[in-house]
Amino acid sequence: MTDVKTELRRRALARRDLVTHEEAHDAALSVARRGLALVEELSATTGLETPIVSVYWPIRSELNTRPLIEALARKGYRVVLPVMHKVRHPLVFRDFAPGDDLVKGPFGLSEPAEDKPARDPDVIFSPLAAFDRKGFRLGYGGGIYDATLAQLRPRKPVTVVGLAYSCQEADHVPTEPHDERLDYLMTERELIIPA
Repeated sequence: MTDVKTELRRRALARRDLVTHEEAHDAALSVARRGLALVEELSATTGLETPIVSVYWPIRSELNTRPLIEALARKGYRVVLPVMHKVRHPLVFRDFAPGDDLVKGPFGLSEPAEDKPARDPDVIFSPLAAFDRKGFRLGYGGGIYDATLAQLRPRKPVTVVGLAYSCQEADHVPTEPHDERLDYLMTERELIIPA
């Protein structure tokens, strides 16, 4: 299973690395529009006037979420960024607004400082290496989002949206019992509701 996941991850990330600067720019704007529309729809259907929305800060060739963060903040939604403390341990989500300074976390990620309030999100936009149309994601191998969702979902309703380029789609993502399913997948081309 590990070898299959490793090879799928390697191939999907290699495809992601081939996305051009122009394609990445267009994808970021497309996902910002689509992501904002989804949060507005979820807000209306769940009755949460201002849901707390977690969006990852992009690294390497990940789909750029900064336009989405700015769009959500302009509409008055509370944005939080994930903070990673340990592999296979749940994330902490801290307040962030465009213009806030970020600090380098212990794993080299840009994160809000420890003095920012921590909040449990209602909506999580999650990065991933590969995905399938059944709603399963292949992450980077640390088990962090699975651990986070296993802890968070019993406490409150949370909608999880995997963000990726369409080139990261796989026919089938191998799963294990601890793998948490996504509620939606969003690419530069479409919003996918898992079958």
